[in-house]
Amino acid sequence: MRTTAGRRAPSDLTADLHALTAHLAALAPTGGPLRVQVITPHGSSRSDYHVECAVNYGKLTVTYWGPNGSACWRVERYARHGTALRLDVSRRVGAEHGQLIITSPDEAPPDTFPTPDPSRWKVCVRTWLSHNLPAGARITSLRQWRHPSPVAGWQAQSGNATWLVFTTTDPTALRQLLGNAMQALDTLPATTYLWLLLPPDSRVELLPFLSLLHVPQVRLYEAAPDWSAVHPVAPDHQLPLITEPIRLWRYKPPTPSELDDLRQWFGDALDVHCEVVPAGANALSVRWYGLECARLQRRVVAEEKAAGRTTPALRFGLMTLGQPSRPLTARNRADFHALLDSLGRYRTPATREVGHPLYRAHPERWLDVAVRRQLHLIDEALDPAHVRVQAPHFSRDTLGLADFVTLTHTGRLAVVELKADADADFIWQGLTYWLRAVHHWRQGDFLRRGYFAGAQPDRCALPHLYLLAPTLRFHPTVRTVARRLRADLPVTLVGVTERWRQSLRVVFRECFGDF
Repeated sequence: MRTTAGRRAPSDLTADLHALTAHLAALAPTGGPLRVQVITPHGSSRSDYHVECAVNYGKLTVTYWGPNGSACWRVERYARHGTALRLDVSRRVGAEHGQLIITSPDEAPPDTFPTPDPSRWKVCVRTWLSHNLPAGARITSLRQWRHPSPVAGWQAQSGNATWLVFTTTDPTALRQLLGNAMQALDTLPATTYLWLLLPPDSRVELLPFLSLLHVPQVRLYEAAPDWSAVHPVAPDHQLPLITEPIRLWRYKPPTPSELDDLRQWFGDALDVHCEVVPAGANALSVRWYGLECARLQRRVVAEEKAAGRTTPALRFGLMTLGQPSRPLTARNRADFHALLDSLGRYRTPATREVGHPLYRAHPERWLDVAVRRQLHLIDEALDPAHVRVQAPHFSRDTLGLADFVTLTHTGRLAVVELKADADADFIWQGLTYWLRAVHHWRQGDFLRRGYFAGAQPDRCALPHLYLLAPTLRFHPTVRTVARRLRADLPVTLVGVTERWRQSLRVVFRECFGDF
């Protein structure tokens, strides 16, 4: 089916609830139980349950119950796999993830099929194009931007009409596919049609992005589960993958007493080179220009002081670089000071040994610290009093809400994403975070979770997305996509000096959208 990408809201829970309820009713017309396969990291089980979807507190949920128990999950995204319904779900504020495959009781679960060889698939698609494009259309392969590339593309010409066609067999390459399509549209601005041939059950990955872009008439196709054919699919509404903002009350900032304890060990370096941030409910992380070097166990400190003892409750080590973490004792105090000496020599803006691993480790974390310390350089409209760092508060398996979020002085939410190196996925990652931020901003989740206390937020204005990177590290795809974004989506690209560690300065600022 042909459609033009519309300006849909990032999340329409009523439309999603209607679609899921209708599909469940089609699987069980009499309202009886359904076959539910539950897949989690801990295992898989299958049984018959009654299933119901609902919207509770601004969230789409699915509940199933029966003789073997019951459970309630939050629906993050959904897709049809033949007649089966596949739900990606989470609960416990994103701490637990799983997948539900729902079928009628007398239907076997959908089969899995091996992915075809990319070269053979490319030949199949080329043959398919010759049968589905107008007779006599001239079809040529497009140059690949990367070799080897999981994405293949063609240009077709027939009369005054031009087609751009892209496909991939790799579900993880969908953003690259869309980026290649945007670059090709820049080269061929008069393109009439854009056709995207996707792996089975993968269109939900692209739908949120297509709703944000101005592109020619789009036709989506998906391969059959066994890759034997491709079928047109309607770009139905689909809510984006949602992650709840962190509960700020669980992560209390360091107290003056705790900072005094840390200064006993770090001295002036704590205030000059480090920042102290909560790491869970009972620990403080000490980060030297973004590189964690120690942790203070808050509960142990309180217990020791109550007992009148002064045993250090500090563990040190560069765990993110593969070093073990050790408790600070009288025997290894010299090792602790040696670590501080190394950080003070190599991980500072003034060092001359810029090739040292400590200097080059985790550049984005260092850039994040530099930007937050001089937020006014990025945009004077940003309010440094309301900066909320997101990424450090999420586990490895949980997705965050960009590097940090803040407010403008007028109360508009600002989403800031950083990159220290060139990355074609930069803009897609930023837009993903922006979609989540829009959802939570409109639902009031940030305010309910304790964000931006004392501010007067403007929940009617769409959040502003800032993408920041060193000037020479902006991948061409970033600007290409930014130029095709909807006019009501405010995006600012900020390029800073290549020597941002020594001196953070803005070299260029490009604004897209109507502010």
